[in-house]
Amino acid sequence: MRTFAIPTLFLALVRLFPFGTQAAGSGYATAHRLPTDTRPESYELRFVLPDLDGTESTFAGVTKITVAVLRTVDAITLNLKDLEVTNVTVTDVKLCRDVVVRELEYRSGDEQLEIRLGRPVLADRNYSVTVSYGGRIRTDDTGLYKSSYAEGDAIKWLAVTQFQPVYARRAFPCYDEPAYKAVYDVSVVKKKHQIALSNMPVREIVPGQNGTDVVYFESTPPMSSYLVAIYVGEFIPNRFDSQITIYTHKTYINQTSYIGAEAPKHLNALSDYTGIKYTLPKMDLLAVPDLSFGAMENWGINTYREKYLLLHDETKTKMKMTASIIVQHEFTHQWFGNLVTCAWWDYTWLNEGFAEYFQYFATKLVRPNWPVEEMFLIEAHQSALSYDQEPRHPITTSVNTPDEIDSVFDWITYKKAASVLRMLRYLVTEELFQLSLRNYLNKYREKYVAKPMDLFASFDSTLCDENYTIGNDLSVHVFMSNWTLQSGYPVLKIAKNETSNTYSVTQNRFLIELADGGSIDDGAAWHVGLTFTTERDKNFTRTRPLFWTDRISKSTEVPAPPNSGWYIFNVRSIGFYRVNYDMDNWIALIEQLNRSPADIHVLNRAQLISDSFNLARAGHLNYTVPLLLSKYLRNENSVTPWYSVKDCFSYLLEHMSYGVNGHEALKAYVSRLAGIVYNKLETHVTSGDDGYYVKSAWDAFSKWACELDNKDCTTRALEYFNKWQTGERIPADVKDAAFCAGIRNDPDTSTFDKMFSLYTTTTSISEKTSVESALGCSANRTQLYRFINHILDGPQGPIKVKDFKSVIASVASTSLGLDVLHEFLSTNLNRTLNELPNGQEIAKYIYSILATKMTDRVQIEKLQNLKNTTIIPESVRQSFEKSFKKVNDRKLWLEKYSEVINQWMLENQEPLEEETITTAASTESTITTEIKSTVSSITISAPFSTVSPKPSNATYNVQNCRTVLLVTILLLIVNKCIL
Repeated sequence: MRTFAIPTLFLALVRLFPFGTQAAGSGYATAHRLPTDTRPESYELRFVLPDLDGTESTFAGVTKITVAVLRTVDAITLNLKDLEVTNVTVTDVKLCRDVVVRELEYRSGDEQLEIRLGRPVLADRNYSVTVSYGGRIRTDDTGLYKSSYAEGDAIKWLAVTQFQPVYARRAFPCYDEPAYKAVYDVSVVKKKHQIALSNMPVREIVPGQNGTDVVYFESTPPMSSYLVAIYVGEFIPNRFDSQITIYTHKTYINQTSYIGAEAPKHLNALSDYTGIKYTLPKMDLLAVPDLSFGAMENWGINTYREKYLLLHDETKTKMKMTASIIVQHEFTHQWFGNLVTCAWWDYTWLNEGFAEYFQYFATKLVRPNWPVEEMFLIEAHQSALSYDQEPRHPITTSVNTPDEIDSVFDWITYKKAASVLRMLRYLVTEELFQLSLRNYLNKYREKYVAKPMDLFASFDSTLCDENYTIGNDLSVHVFMSNWTLQSGYPVLKIAKNETSNTYSVTQNRFLIELADGGSIDDGAAWHVGLTFTTERDKNFTRTRPLFWTDRISKSTEVPAPPNSGWYIFNVRSIGFYRVNYDMDNWIALIEQLNRSPADIHVLNRAQLISDSFNLARAGHLNYTVPLLLSKYLRNENSVTPWYSVKDCFSYLLEHMSYGVNGHEALKAYVSRLAGIVYNKLETHVTSGDDGYYVKSAWDAFSKWACELDNKDCTTRALEYFNKWQTGERIPADVKDAAFCAGIRNDPDTSTFDKMFSLYTTTTSISEKTSVESALGCSANRTQLYRFINHILDGPQGPIKVKDFKSVIASVASTSLGLDVLHEFLSTNLNRTLNELPNGQEIAKYIYSILATKMTDRVQIEKLQNLKNTTIIPESVRQSFEKSFKKVNDRKLWLEKYSEVINQWMLENQEPLEEETITTAASTESTITTEIKSTVSSITISAPFSTVSPKPSNATYNVQNCRTVLLVTILLLIVNKCIL
C-alpha cells in the first residue's frame, strides 16, 4: 500500500497562509507551454477535505510526481494556479538522495511554478518531486469546486472537480498539458459520513483522525491531467450493471432508471464499433447540481448536469432523446479523447469532433428507429453552417493561452468537425471508415496521443490495403487537411449550359455580409466531391462523388444528362457547403416541391430551405425565392424540413423585430405556417402516435406556434392549461406551450405566483424547464422584473447559477422582457459584476442578447451609453463593444432586405378568418402520408396564394407559377429603384 503522511504542522500552516497567487513572475516569456526537458511518469495525489460547509472552505494537498529527466537541467517547471505552496522536495529516486531546492518562482502569466535547483538533475534519471500546498475550494465550477443542494430542510455540500482543459493546475501542481500522460494513485481524506469517488475503484479505506477516513483508489492507466477526477459528498448510488452506477442525492435517486437502462447499451455500442472493450473496470455517472456545461468525460467518472441523468416519468420526450445523446457523447470520449488523446489543444477536434459525430451515429446502434441522420443534419450540420458563415477559426487552429484554449471549445470544434467526418465517412464507405478508425485507435492507444496527420495516415494506409481511392487523385490526408486547416466553407453556384449540355460549377467562400466588411472573398477554394441528381432519375442513393471541383481553379464543368429537368447538387446534404442555382432551376425545384415534395429526399428538402434563406441573407439570392419556396410547406409531411423553416423564419422575425415596418405581416405569415405543422403534429399525437421524433417535434412546434400567437395553438394550449389548473394530468410534451399560454393570457398575479412556486418545488427537472420558460411569457412588467431579479439572491436563492442563462433567455423572449432585461442590467451592473460568481459572463450574455434583439433608436442609444460607462472592467467593455457591432450588422441587413420582405408579405397576406381553411386542408393528410403528385398543376390553399387572395383550392399551372415569380422579382427591383 502506497501511503505518505501529511504532518500536523503542515495542516496548521495551510490554515494560516493566505491563499492566492504569489508574486508575478516573468509574464508570457515561455509562451504558456511547459519546457520539454522533463516529463511525468506517475503521480501520487493526496487531497485533504476537512470541511465543505460555508463559503471559505479550504483543502490541503500533497502531490508526489515521479519525473523522468530527458535533458540535464537545473530547474523543473510545473503548472500551478491559485495554490499556496508550503514545501517542495526533489529526490533522486535511485539514490534516495535529496537535491537542494534553491528557490521557487511563480510565473502568474504562464500559470507555472519553476523549481530552481542547487545542482542540475541529470538526463536519463528519475527524480521524485513532492509539493505540499493548500488552497480554497473554488466556487466557479473549475478546479476543485463545491456545490450544494437541498435535502428537506438541510443544505448538503459536495466537492467535485472540473479540470478540462487547463484547470487541473488549480487543484494540484502538475504537467497540465494533454500530451503528458501518467499513472495516477489518488487518495482522499474525507469525513466518515461522506463517500469519495475517483477514476478508479476504491482499493482500501483506512480510518483517519478526528472522524475521517482515508480512501485509497486503484492506479489509473496512463492518462492526461485534465481527466483526473474526485468527488466527495453524500450522494447515494444506483447500480445498473457490473460497470455502470449512477450517483445523485436521495431526492432524485428514483429518476435514474431511464439512463440506467440506456447507458450500458451506449457503452457497448462503442465497444462493438471500435472492437476495443471499455478499458476501465467501472463507469460512474454523477448528477452534479451546479455544472455550467453539459457534461464531462473524466475517465471512469463522468459528470453531468442533472437534467441529463435525472428523468422523471413525465419528462419531455426531447429531454430523453437529448439525455441519451449526451451520454453517448461522453462515452465516445472514453475511446476518442481518453484512450487516444489529442497531442495539444490545437487538435481538440480529434476529441470533440468524434464525440459529436458518434453521439448521433452510435446512438443509431442503440435506437435504430430514431432518424439520427435527420437529427444530425438539423442539430449539427446546419447549425455549423450557420455558425461558420461569419469569419471563424479553422478546425485545426493554433492556441496557446488558457483563454485561447477555452475559446476553441465551440461549434467549429464540435459540429463542423463532426460534419466533415460525416463527409469523410461517405467518401470512404461506412465499412472502411470503421476499419480505419479501429486501426487508428489500436495504433495510438499505445502511443497515447495523436495529431490529425496520424488519423489521416491511418485512413490512407487502410484504403491502400483495400485498394480503394476516394477520387480526384486525392489522399485522405490532402482532402481532410483542405477542410481542417482552412476556415469557412464554399458556396457552389450551379448553372446549366444548354448548348454544351454541362453544369458550370463555380465556388467561392461563403460569408454573410457584415458591417465591418466580413463578406470579402479571399480566394479560398476547396476539394469538393460533387454529387447530384435530376428530375429524370431522382436518385438520392448515389452519394459517392463522380466529379470534383479543382482547388486551383474556381470553375469546373460537369457533364449534364440530356433532357434531365431540374437538378439538385449535394445529395442528402452530405457535403459541408451551400448550393445556389440559376433562376430557372430554382423555379423548377419550387414547382416540384408544390407538386410532390416527397420526390425530393427529406434531407435535401431541408437543405433547399436552409440554403435558400441563407443565400438570401448573404445577398446571393433575392429573398423572394425562399419566401415563394416556403409556400410548398402546406404539403410538407416530414418534421425535419420544418426545423429548418423554424430556424430561418426565426432569424427574419428577430431581425425585423418589434417596430420595424413589415414585422406584423411577417409574423402573421409565419404564424400560419407554424399552425400547419402544429395541427399536423397535434393530429398525430392525439391519434396515438407515440414515436419519439414526432412527440419531441410536437413539443417544439407547439411552443413555436403559440409564441407566434397562432389561434389554433393558443386555444388548444389554454385548454391544456385549464385542465392542469384543475389537477388533471397533461402530457409533458405540451407543458411548454400550455404554461406559456396560461401565464401570458392570465394577468392574475396568483397564477404567476403559483407557477413560480412550482418552479422552486417540483422534483421533475423537465417540468421545471417548462415553468422556467413560461415565466418569461408574462405580459406583466413587475412579474418579469421580480423573476429576473432573483438571480441576485445568492447561492441559496430560488435560481441556481447553472440556470442563470436559461432564465435570462426566457425573459428575453418578448419585447417587454427585453426592456426589463435592459433595466435590470443598467440598474444592477455593479451587483452583477461583483456579487455573482460568474458576474462578468452574465453581464456579457445579457448585453449580447440586447444588442442582437433591440431595434428601437432610443434603446440602441441606451445600449451605447451602457457600454461607455466608466465603471465596467476593460474585458467587459471589450465584450460589449464586440456585441454592439451586431447593431450595425442588423442595420445593414434591414437597409438591404427589409423592404423586399415587407413588399412580398403585403402581397401575400390573407384575411385572418381564412386561417381555418388552412387548418382543414392541412389535416387531410397525416405526417406519414405523402401527398400524391399532380404533375400538371399546383394546388395552393388560400393563405398561400400569390399577389391577391384566391379561393382556398385555386389551381395554377406550372407556367403561371413561373410567371408570378419573375413578375414579382421585376416589380420589387423597379420599386427599389424608384425608392
